[in-house]
Formats: sequence, C-alpha cells, structure tokens
Amino acid sequence: MTGRPRSGACTAAYVVDTAGGKVRGAEIGDGVLGWRGIPYAAPPVGSLRLRPPRRPEAWSGVREATALGAPAPQPPMLLPAVTEDPPSPDAPTLPEPSEDCLYLNVTAPADAEARPVLLWIHGGGYQVGTGTDIAGDGAALARAHGVVVVTFNYRLGALGFLALDGEEHTGAFGLHDQIAALRWVRENIAGFGGDPDRITLYGLSAGAKSVANLLASPLTRGMIHRAVSSSGGADHVADRAQDTDLTRRFLRVLGAGAADGIREVPAEEILGAQNAVGEGVRAAWLWRPSIDGLALTRKPLDALAAGAAAGVALLAQTCVNECALYQLLAPDAAEQADRVLEEYFGAAARDHILAVYAEHPSGPARDPVRSRVDVMTDERYGIPTTRLADAQSAHAPVWRSRYDMPLTGLPPSVVPGGVLPAIHGTDGDAMWLGGPGVNGMLHEAFGAFVTDGVPAAEGLPDWPAYTTGRRATMVFGPAGARSVDDPRGTRRAAWHGREWQSGTWWSLDDLATGLYG
Repeated sequence: MTGRPRSGACTAAYVVDTAGGKVRGAEIGDGVLGWRGIPYAAPPVGSLRLRPPRRPEAWSGVREATALGAPAPQPPMLLPAVTEDPPSPDAPTLPEPSEDCLYLNVTAPADAEARPVLLWIHGGGYQVGTGTDIAGDGAALARAHGVVVVTFNYRLGALGFLALDGEEHTGAFGLHDQIAALRWVRENIAGFGGDPDRITLYGLSAGAKSVANLLASPLTRGMIHRAVSSSGGADHVADRAQDTDLTRRFLRVLGAGAADGIREVPAEEILGAQNAVGEGVRAAWLWRPSIDGLALTRKPLDALAAGAAAGVALLAQTCVNECALYQLLAPDAAEQADRVLEEYFGAAARDHILAVYAEHPSGPARDPVRSRVDVMTDERYGIPTTRLADAQSAHAPVWRSRYDMPLTGLPPSVVPGGVLPAIHGTDGDAMWLGGPGVNGMLHEAFGAFVTDGVPAAEGLPDWPAYTTGRRATMVFGPAGARSVDDPRGTRRAAWHGREWQSGTWWSLDDLATGLYG
C-alpha cells in the first residue's frame, strides 16, 4: 500500500491503494487531504437500475480523485431557502445529477493514522441532497478533532425506493447503497489513515432515519462503533400497503406497460412521474425504505429494542421547534394535525393530545396554530427520537440533547421579526463548524463523542447518560447549556402507548398539488 503523505508533501504522493485501484487526492487545506469522487459501487444503470448495488469494476493505473461525483437525479430542493444569504464562495462545485451517482469523498488529516472515522449520511427526505450538504468537505472537523470524514451520495426518490411487484428485496435500494458505502469504508479506510473499527455514523433528518435503519440492519453487524442521530427516529419505513399504493400511483403516471420496461425508461421520465405523484415540501416524507427482507427484516425500532445494535453508543438530538420550518413554507401544515391524529388514534385521543398541547404552564391556552405545529414537531421527530433513545438505552450508552438556539437574520418579508426558534436542520452547522458560546460547546461535545465515546466540552455541565427513568437531556440554548430531566414530559406522556405507521403528513391525494398548488 502506498505510504500516507505528510503535510507539505507533493501532490504526486497523495495516492492510496483501494480495493478498486489507486486514487490520487490533494491537499485541500492546511494539513488536510481530500479525495473526491471515488466509486463505491457500480453505476446503477440499465439492468442494475432498481437493484441492490454491485461492487465497482477495478481500474488500472492511478485514478484522479479531485472532483466530486454526480448527485443522484432529484427534483428542486424540497425546502426552499428561508434566508437571503448568497452561496458560500467555498461551496463545492457539483456536476449535473446522474443515475451514475454512487461516489464518495474522504477528508483526512495529513498525518492521520488509525484515527476515528465519521461517515456522514445526508438528509433531504430521501428525495434530494448530496453528500456535501451541510458537511461540505468536512475539513473543519478533520482539523479540529483528527477525524477522517467520509461523505457519499445514494439513490433517491423512485430510483432509490420504488417497490416493484413480483421482485425480491425491492424498495430499499438507497438503503443498500448506504450499506455498500459503509462496507467500502470498512474495507478501505485504513489506507486513508482511518480506523475501520471506530466508525461513527452521523445523519440529519432522512440521514438520521438512515442511521437507525443501518443500526437495525442484519447486514451491518459489527461494522458500526457509534452513531449520531439529528432529527431522526427509527420508525420511518414503508409497510406493504404504503408500498402498494405509492407504486400504483407512480406507475399510473408513468404509463401503460411501464412496470415491464421500468429499466429502459429514461431517468428524466422517472423523475417526472415522481414529481407528478408529489413534489415540494408536502412530499417531504413520501419516499422511504421498505422492509425488503434483506437490508431490513422488521421495523427498525423493534429490531433495536431487541438488541440489534447492542453496544453501539448513541447521541440523539432534536431541535426545539422542528416543524416551524414546514409551517413557514406550507401554511396549511398545522391544519393537518387534527386529521392526522384522528386517523391514527380516533377522535377521543385526538382531542386529548390537542388539549395537552394547548396547555400553557403559566398562562392562558396557547395559540392553536403554534400548538398544532408543536404536535407535528413531536409526531415527526420528537417522539420518534425519544423512542429511539428508549430502545437503544437498554443495550448501550445513550446521550440525548435538544438544540434551542434561534435562527436569526432572516428577511422580515419571510419571517416577521427575522427570528425563528431552532427549526429543522439548524443544528447542523453547529455540529460541523462550531461557533461562539453553546454552538462551540456542541461542536466540541460532538467531536469528543466521535473520538472518545462520551460527549464532553470545556464549560459544558455534567451530561448524564440517558435512561428511561430519568430521560436526562442536554439543552443547548441562548442562556447556555443545561441538563434537564424529561423536558416537556407531559407532552411526551400524551403519546405513551400510542402506535402509528409513519407516513406523509399531508394526504396522498393532496400531494400532487405541491407547495403552492
């Protein structure tokens, strides 16, 4: 194996021998090296479309690894930007989306040797996104904590999660891509200075749900050392009825005979049919993995409760007001709460939950829109994350946190006053980059968890491990960081004993209208 270059070495020395062949990277910052666009699986095109990934073909010579691979085919962003900030001049240049998208990137300290590894799984509702989202090149984390960072693309939307009738192990191709990326890291990361026995998974939103799926999968046993979930849970997989309904709608749009020739249909038509079934923010939860009998054999939460990831330490985090984002972008979001709760639990339980959320501990009843957005926040993220922590804490150390820092500087034309409470995804920059005050504490605690297995930082109060008896939660807010036992426990208790099948928030019949339909 080619020796690892030291900082300041010539670029010709940045060559690593992988199972597929040699790759040459470059120095991307002071003392940080990067390799871009390394294939971790064969292009999933032609006869390989809508099938689990295959290993990539080996190459001869040295492959230049300085350009990012193509993102997966995808619609425009599900969540339009709510700020007026211009794109960062340091933002990576992405190729046009392509079905040939199964590539990963590695960033490592120049002197890395057997260092902890962080495998980042991007979010985007299983419909949009790329490995560099939020994480960028990961150089800040690599430099600050000596971590080897790996980011990657995986198949999205119908090309990643369409369940085909009559085919075996269908509907979870994007999850199989994630497993293939994890396997590639296990087999190759030592050459980049990483320790294959110290791999931490980290995901946000759909990426966090993917973390739970990977922890639950029988195909990943012994491959994961630690895990970090931001705004996730372990419940968001499709059951057979949901698969059947979505596939029927999709094929009806695609046209007669489409099922038989699905692997010959142009990718643009696949994406067009996907968008016709549902697009925009209302379709954020439309596509998701199926329990395909191979990558997943049961609901992830059930598998974790039974010890599928025993010994894997977990850091689980949410934002205080996740779904204020969706209410901002789709003002009828709160209106869905009554219907959703009644469909799940019946009218009496609906009224009980809404009454609990309407209560204010020190004053009159809360605004009905705000209380219903809070219901949405907990149904989508808060309760699923709590149940994930409950399940895993029986088998491994777990730490729970909540991010309360407000999002400031928003245009008043979009947000009156220019400030929103911590909404979905706003913790990502603090995790990766840090910042002043509690953002820096969160970044340091995150880095400490990845490297040492315990979240700790200078100035951070004692952070007790999570148990179902105490439910200790570190709250990162404007007044600092503080440990709180069972925050908002009355609301949590309103969901106790209630089970529901995760799906879309809006009805399927309404999804095709999109955000502004």
